Amino acid sequence: MARKGGSWQRTALHVDGKGQATCTTYPDRTPVLALGAGNSIVSVCLHADTVTAESVDFARELAKAAADFAMEIERRWRGLSSISTQAPNRVA
Repeated sequence: MARKGGSWQRTALHVDGKGQATCTTYPDRTPVLALGAGNSIVSVCLHADTVTAESVDFARELAKAAADFAMEIERRWRGLSSISTQAPNRVA
């Protein structure tokens, strides 16, 4: 997941199942995605007033990763094996 240049930080947010995810939109700036658990919140935001093709690519990548995450959690909840276990050639 290493990227060249730009911002970087690694933060882990361990959620006990009671976490929250919200997207707050504004009329004059880009939206803010917030992930919360307990007293901790991680916010994901882009440049306040500039949207580029890379911004759109990132948002789509984020949405796909979140959908994959939800699917894996649902599979485990139902007692099914992981998709990655069933399809080892899958590209993440």
